[in-house]
Amino acid sequence: MPKFFPNGIYMHLSRIFLDNFRNYRNCSVEFEPNGALFYGLNGSGKTNLLEAIFFLCTSRSQRQSSRVEMINFKSEYGYVEGGFFEEKSNREIAVSAGFSRDKKVSMKVDGNALSSLSQWFGRAAVIPFGPDDINLIQGLPGVRRTFLDLLLCQMDQVYMRNLGVYKKNCAQRNAVLSMYNDDVALDIYEQNMAVSGAAVSLKRQEIISFMKPHFSGFYAEISGNCEEASIEYKPSIRCDLSTQTEWENVFYNEIKNARKKDVSNGFSSIGIHRDDLSVWVDGKPAKLFASQGQCTTLTLSLRMCSILCCEAYKKETMLFLFDDALTYLDEGRTRRVFPLVKSKGQVFMATSSMQETAVRDIPLYIVKDGLVVRR
Repeated sequence: MPKFFPNGIYMHLSRIFLDNFRNYRNCSVEFEPNGALFYGLNGSGKTNLLEAIFFLCTSRSQRQSSRVEMINFKSEYGYVEGGFFEEKSNREIAVSAGFSRDKKVSMKVDGNALSSLSQWFGRAAVIPFGPDDINLIQGLPGVRRTFLDLLLCQMDQVYMRNLGVYKKNCAQRNAVLSMYNDDVALDIYEQNMAVSGAAVSLKRQEIISFMKPHFSGFYAEISGNCEEASIEYKPSIRCDLSTQTEWENVFYNEIKNARKKDVSNGFSSIGIHRDDLSVWVDGKPAKLFASQGQCTTLTLSLRMCSILCCEAYKKETMLFLFDDALTYLDEGRTRRVFPLVKSKGQVFMATSSMQETAVRDIPLYIVKDGLVVRR
């Protein structure tokens, strides 16, 4: 499989500083290479710490919150800073992001301002786990597309650019469709959507093909071989041709042929923004027939596949974020998952329970009233 970051980046988060981020007015924490176990009562700010780490890696919230929502309600701005220790060069990379209520944002790496947040995105791969993962099975197709896009954007900056180009041109096409019918403008947007959309669709298909056997294997192992599970890519525009140029032609013709209907509806009805990832258990759609326990195992299998994808494509260590994990991972699942993730990167876990023995070798931090203290 291709390796998109040829030199590899082996790093861990060594420190984080929060200024007016959520319930943290001024908080500084240092971490060991194996991570941290954040313990505290519900509402103490454990998830906010995970959100800050995720934000440092991706410039966004894993809870789909806006930057304004992450600012402390008593402040006009928020600020997050972290140090990523790169083992290969034996140095720390300082990453910081400031954002205000007027939606201004500034991100710096080693003190140098980035012209685009995408310049850092993917340098530190992060895999989140949490109770909301159940929406990967039970939620709308957009949740599953976001899962694929976040994974692929961290592995491939070309994919991220193509996805951005597609979204921009799709939005522009929708604006024309809803206001007036300009065939010249529509044709330009449709050509751009075809080129970028074909590239995105091909890459999604490639990653799903890689994940398929591993997904089935993870599910069988975690469930004790009780059922069979599988995944399938469901593109809005189907194409079985081999070259990207052929795919682009199919995409363009399909989008153009839908123009009359789209003008009537006022939006683009087909394209990669309508794709889905189907999940099956014993030949039945999991969204309709899977139990709560089966859904948990399915989502866990998807996240485990994410780990293998990052490892295969990027050859580097990762950051794993477990939000309130012990409330949805039973002892059996915990004992299967943690030995794998601990060997492949840095683990950060938020929990209100101290009963699990599988994670006791991770440094413990007590979280209370906006303070984080290592015990």
